[in-house]
Amino acid sequence: MRPTIAPARLAGIRTPLHESDAMTKIKSIRRQGATPPLDTIRSSSASVKLIRPADLAASAAEALDEPLIAKVEAYLDTLELTYPRRPKGLLAEARAILGRPVWFKDISDAEGNRWGVRLHLHQPTPELLTALDKYGGSLSRFDIAFDIFPFDMSIELMAKVIRECAILRWRRPQAMFEFESTLYWTEWHLGQIRPDRNLAEYHDLPSKIDAGKPAVHLELRFQTSDAAKAQNLHRPSQLIRLNPRALFDKHIRILDFQQHIADDINSSANPGRVRGFYKRNYQRRVQLFKDRQPHLIKLLEPLNSRFAIKDHLTWGAVSGPKDAFTWLTRDQQSHHPSAAEHPSSVLIMQLPESVDHKMDYSIMYPYSSAGRRQHQ
Repeated sequence: MRPTIAPARLAGIRTPLHESDAMTKIKSIRRQGATPPLDTIRSSSASVKLIRPADLAASAAEALDEPLIAKVEAYLDTLELTYPRRPKGLLAEARAILGRPVWFKDISDAEGNRWGVRLHLHQPTPELLTALDKYGGSLSRFDIAFDIFPFDMSIELMAKVIRECAILRWRRPQAMFEFESTLYWTEWHLGQIRPDRNLAEYHDLPSKIDAGKPAVHLELRFQTSDAAKAQNLHRPSQLIRLNPRALFDKHIRILDFQQHIADDINSSANPGRVRGFYKRNYQRRVQLFKDRQPHLIKLLEPLNSRFAIKDHLTWGAVSGPKDAFTWLTRDQQSHHPSAAEHPSSVLIMQLPESVDHKMDYSIMYPYSSAGRRQHQ
């Protein structure tokens, strides 16, 4: 029998937390007496949960007093366009604008019949997006990257907050998927139908937008033409005026799930058992908790407003080592290790650090530890 958890505090009285250094950093600032008592909510598939309802009486001024957790820079990381045939002149113009090679990739069915071509681009510029409009095609994928720079915690603690407290809204219940150091909110492999959306997080590579500064990299991926059309995006140039703040708030929720776990643990007569319950059933991740307890998620305190995100994209991101695969020709791509053994559709290649990007691209070599993130 699971333990019955009694309330650990009354209104205005906080119990010291011992479970998470990260939540010590992101703990909300509220006036004395502004927090209502904890309510006991019972569920058929979990032990008694203690959820602090949202304080609807909190004033706007009080909300502004809450400290920011992180600064966020948003940029267009990946763009994919699909065509029935190769548009004449497109590659030459794209290469002239970007200053690096770009290539088409054939799209074939299970019987090997080619039915189209795909153009895969990393960090396209506004000039290129405008130029691509005249070639038509279908906007079949775009990834918005959010590089998160925490104010008062380490990159590791910030990554822990994102992994445990972020949900991808309207995602059907399923397993999350972790490969090496990257966590995917939706599991997908080659040969399967590509999901409309996905969320991916890693923090072992530097930012592409801020001179190699360490950052938590969160990618919101729209992976099909239907997903792009659902955002009312039909042409590449429309991405120039995209509002990343609105997109983030629409599709992503960051909730105070670590605080909820700490409340349950600190108020339990058997903390180890409660801690093991969350680890065993939910891996301490709010997305998995939402899959089984969707009616309780709306009662958790949202933290989106404490991430400083601009209402426009930042341009000037520099392609990293993991983007270099798309610079290869089809013949060069066909000689790398089998992509079927990899959770992404490609294995990424990397140039040696001493090699200038303007030199012969045939000297690239496989770099498996960096080739784990790009779905194609």
